[in-house]
Amino acid sequence: MGSPKDHLPPISEDTIRALFAFLDLPPPQSVSTLSTTAEYHSIYVISFAPEVADAAFPTLSRSNKDCVELILRISGPHLPRIKTINEVAAMTWLQQNTRLPVAKVIRYDASTNNPLGHEFTLLQRLPGVTVSEIYDRLPPQLLDSIINQMVDIVQQMHAVSWDGVSGLQFDHDGNVVPGPIIEETFWQQPDVVKYWPESESVQSLNISGPYNCYTDYIAAMVRVYQHAIRLHPSLADMRDILPRLDLFVNILSEFPELNKTRYFLAHKDLHFANIMCDESSGLITGILDWEFSSIVPAPRWNPVGAFLWNGQYSEGAMAERDRLKTLFTECCAARGLKSLIDETKPNSVMQGAMQEAINYLRAIVEVRPRGQKEERVPSWRSTLESQLKILGV
Repeated sequence: MGSPKDHLPPISEDTIRALFAFLDLPPPQSVSTLSTTAEYHSIYVISFAPEVADAAFPTLSRSNKDCVELILRISGPHLPRIKTINEVAAMTWLQQNTRLPVAKVIRYDASTNNPLGHEFTLLQRLPGVTVSEIYDRLPPQLLDSIINQMVDIVQQMHAVSWDGVSGLQFDHDGNVVPGPIIEETFWQQPDVVKYWPESESVQSLNISGPYNCYTDYIAAMVRVYQHAIRLHPSLADMRDILPRLDLFVNILSEFPELNKTRYFLAHKDLHFANIMCDESSGLITGILDWEFSSIVPAPRWNPVGAFLWNGQYSEGAMAERDRLKTLFTECCAARGLKSLIDETKPNSVMQGAMQEAINYLRAIVEVRPRGQKEERVPSWRSTLESQLKILGV
């Protein structure tokens, strides 16, 4: 599997300037590339002279005394339309319903019918630096403050309950409503073309939604993974398990406790490369990269374990993440917010087994067609089967 960065578009400054003319916005004072860890967007800083910015963007604060800066994020072809719409809808809802520091959306296009030939979002530039950039020089008291603020962020996001599992989109009146779900583990367009027959698409290999409940969401995943197993030669030795997967779907409705959960909006990738702060005060000034956020069952709020990772690829990074998670848990308990932790745990052995089964099934379907991690597949299948046994399958 290549990196998503391999498919990011190279865009010239002239093309970016043509976009601003197309949008009937004033010409930028300057256009520069922003070096970031972003994998799904090419990112540019767009600067405007003060007198131009005051007229065109009167509600935006200046990044410095000389200019107003915007961020242009140009999407690759990974997940056409749904990723851009989901991100803009999530950011819009957060602006309207929370106090979280989320950038204002100035313009966006979820089509390729623009001078860039790519989807894009044009956003307010938030002040500060990412916590990952300064992590190694953060004083302990500022790190404690950041952890305390992360409790506030999680509390606000978990405060609003939704109905079912979904992504977000806009209705005809511009209201934010449930839409197709989106996951970073989806089969994305470049890999669909590379590894699958021409008959397949992003839509045929991934779930969609919205889903009324947790078990409907799980059942939909089983069905797309069964489709993949039937189709791809590398998964041929998994076909003997297809009848058991049918039974898995059929028994989900027999256990009402499997749907005993709240549903709330989760970022799903809240690591410190996505958190901005003021270096001198430790005040969190921005939360970035909402493209894979969605409405999830509580146990799925941190699906890949990225929460509080310091953004570093070092030997001790995972141990440090776990240390910070302990500090976060202690902070929640001290503030009387232990429920923020408790409700994200499976409510029963059965619910945990349901999720573990789908996790390992997904892992097999994800790596086998790519020819990866073959040595791990037998143990993953064994775990899948052990979880199915817990469910009586």
